[in-house]
Amino acid sequence: MIDDYILKDFFVYLGLIVGAFVVLTMVFTFFELLKDINRVPLFVVGEYLVTVEPYFLYNTTPICILLAVLITFGLFEKSSEITAMKASGISIYRVIFPVLVVAAVAATGLFFFDQLYLPQLNKKQDALRNQIKGKPPQTYLRPDRKWIFGQQSTIYYYEFFDPDQNRFGSVSAFEFDPKTFQLTRRVYAERAHWSDSLNRWIFENGWERDFHGLSVSDYRPFEVSTFAELSEPPFYFKKEVKQSLEMNSEELRRYINDLAQSGFDVVRLRVQLHKKFAFPVMTFVMAVIAVPFALRGGRRGALTGIAMAVGIAVVYWIGMGFFEAMGNANQLPAVIAAWSPDLLFGLAGGYLLLKVPT
Repeated sequence: MIDDYILKDFFVYLGLIVGAFVVLTMVFTFFELLKDINRVPLFVVGEYLVTVEPYFLYNTTPICILLAVLITFGLFEKSSEITAMKASGISIYRVIFPVLVVAAVAATGLFFFDQLYLPQLNKKQDALRNQIKGKPPQTYLRPDRKWIFGQQSTIYYYEFFDPDQNRFGSVSAFEFDPKTFQLTRRVYAERAHWSDSLNRWIFENGWERDFHGLSVSDYRPFEVSTFAELSEPPFYFKKEVKQSLEMNSEELRRYINDLAQSGFDVVRLRVQLHKKFAFPVMTFVMAVIAVPFALRGGRRGALTGIAMAVGIAVVYWIGMGFFEAMGNANQLPAVIAAWSPDLLFGLAGGYLLLKVPT
């Protein structure tokens, strides 16, 4: 009976919080796109808002669980219901048990949601967002093999693009006659990086072929070369959705292995791979760390719980960003960079929970 009583209040608050987050994210996203809406029909914007919402829910679920736990047990503590439960011989650990089970189920659900469903939605919402933003036509079904239309009569193909260092891996540029659409030249390079001083891409270890009809009229290998006509700057290729978000863990692991065998730096991708496992666990960690704060601050009201939730979330995200940056800079192993926030906050939450009078 007590489990039902606790979960009933918990799910009510959780539903209200999730609903508020859904409305807020939709409103903010709509106004963020307001200046671009005239590019496309309004139903495309509506489809994008519906498609991007699961991505926001995935990222905000840990905070929703944190808020719901703080408010639920904070109000129980304020009304002395926790005291009554303990006075009747029920341990505080037994009181919080059903909520922790729900948090564990939610964490498991987030993991499978990210593996089975979210990558496909991220591809779709990326395509819709680029359509709204008026970005160039490109492919979305294979994030590990990208085709994108250039500013002139050029089509680019690449297997890897690092938006932080402005580097390509296995990049080809196909130039064609816009009237006949026949291929006139192809430039291939194992690597390419952007030079700010030259304002061009510097291609390394590659070749260029000129075509006359169906035959190759000229072939020139090079170690380092630049091409003035391939002038698209780095921001032209940068996506608003990370490449790793459009793959599940198995696809990302294969992609990392392929790039590593070709000699590319895959440290950032390894961090993202481990985060696919570490981030859902954050939901359970947030529930654990919320309980002691709720019981300590419950007498001060629900607003205190909300303030605590905001503070905990800010500290958590700063820590997560710090460890991820350390991992990206190869200062920490990828697995430690991804799991450290969960481990540190989990230990802190467990310690505080053990200090609560039962």
